[in-house]
Amino acid sequence: MNDQPLYAPPRDVKSLEDCLFYHVTDLPGVGTVGEHWDLRATIGAYLGDVDFSGQRVLDVGTASGFLTFEMERRGAEVVSFDVPDGRLMNHVPYSQPGFDEAKLLDSMDWSSNRLKNSYWFAHRAFGSRARVHYGDIYALPDALGAFDVVVFGMVLPHLRDPFRAMQSGARLSRDRVVVIQQGLPHAEPVMQFMPDPATCADPRDWWFMSEGCVERMLGVLGFALEKKTRAKHFCVARSRFEECTTFVARRVART
Repeated sequence: MNDQPLYAPPRDVKSLEDCLFYHVTDLPGVGTVGEHWDLRATIGAYLGDVDFSGQRVLDVGTASGFLTFEMERRGAEVVSFDVPDGRLMNHVPYSQPGFDEAKLLDSMDWSSNRLKNSYWFAHRAFGSRARVHYGDIYALPDALGAFDVVVFGMVLPHLRDPFRAMQSGARLSRDRVVVIQQGLPHAEPVMQFMPDPATCADPRDWWFMSEGCVERMLGVLGFALEKKTRAKHFCVARSRFEECTTFVARRVART
C-alpha cells in the first residue's frame, strides 16, 4: 500500500543558491534568474496559443515550473508533475569504458533536487496555488482526476518510452493534449535513436521524433491534430534561437 500523499508538501526554500532555474524567469522581489531557455517573449507560441482560462491543466515534466506559472497566470488551475528522484530519470546505460554511471546518477539527483527547490522558491514568489505530484511518468494515477489540457513540454525525447508516457498522460485529458519538442520536420512517422556508443553523447537524450511520428502517436491515443506551429525560441545555453514544434490535439468523440 502506498502511503505517500497524492500531492507533495511545499518546500521551504529561502536561498537562490539552493536553486537551479531551467527557464529564464522574472521573479517578483528577486529579479531575473534562469540559464537554459528564455521563453518570455515567445511563450504564447510555445504553448500553442491555447486559451487556458478556466482550464484544469497537467504540466508534465515541470522542472522549475515556468510553464506551470505562465499557464496559471493565464487563468488555469495547474497540477505540476515531475520525477520524485533524479536517479529515477531515464538515462542511456552506456557500457563503454570511461562512462561513469554513478557520477551521472549523482549529477541527475543534484540537478533534480535543485530544480525542485527552484520550483518551490518561484511558487512562493508568485503566490501560486498550483499543486505538485511527484511520481512515475509511465503510471500517472487516476486519483489526479481529469484535465482539460495535458501539456508535455520538451520531455518526450528524454524518455526511454515516449509513447507509453504520452499514453499515461493523455488518458487523463478530456479535451486537449499539447506536445512541444524539437524534432524532424517530416511527415513520415519515424524516430531516430540518438544514443551513440562512439561518443556517449548526452545520456538523457533518447529519441529524435518526426512530426509525423508525434501526430501518429496522438492519433492512436484518440486525439486529432487541431493545429501545429513552428516557432523559434531563445536557447540561452547555446546562445541562439532554436526552432520547436508545438502540437495541439483534440480528443476525438467516440461514436
